[in-house]
Amino acid sequence: MAQLETGKLDLKLKPLNVGLFIQQIVDNFQIIYDKKHIIWFKNQETAAQPIDSRLLHQIADNLISNAIKYSLPGGEVRVLVDNYTGQCRLTVQDQGIGIPAADQIQLFDAFQRGSNVGNVPGTGLGLALVKQAVALLGGSIHCESQVGMGTTMTVMLPPQQSMHESSAHEHAGEVAPS
Repeated sequence: MAQLETGKLDLKLKPLNVGLFIQQIVDNFQIIYDKKHIIWFKNQETAAQPIDSRLLHQIADNLISNAIKYSLPGGEVRVLVDNYTGQCRLTVQDQGIGIPAADQIQLFDAFQRGSNVGNVPGTGLGLALVKQAVALLGGSIHCESQVGMGTTMTVMLPPQQSMHESSAHEHAGEVAPS
């Protein structure tokens, strides 16, 4: 977290098939939550692209983990990786408790959690880390949520070859809760 906040994290861009990488993360969650949740995955991204796998793992792991954590047992979590307008898009959708509109304003701030989380454990750091990782990759994150209906998180990551590693810290990620 400190490295992300201070901008001292150096990007390590290496060619990676994002869809296959996310598939491995989903597979790990399926092993852990086999009987408790239905995790649906669709990969429509087949091209390898330069990306920092540590940051991508941080983004996907936190979003999928939250989708599972805030869903009822037996609930479905959908993960989609595709290419949308030339950008890699990662969508994580759940049918969980949803996020109250008033809480969505500070959703990506450190130590902020939804007012309706009850006894679900957490620190409120996961989405703050996701926001910073997305920003370092020059991307954006968007939240759509309705209490009792679930949440959809959409991350858009531009092609990394168009960015210079040295200027990656200058890109401000857009955060657009709805």
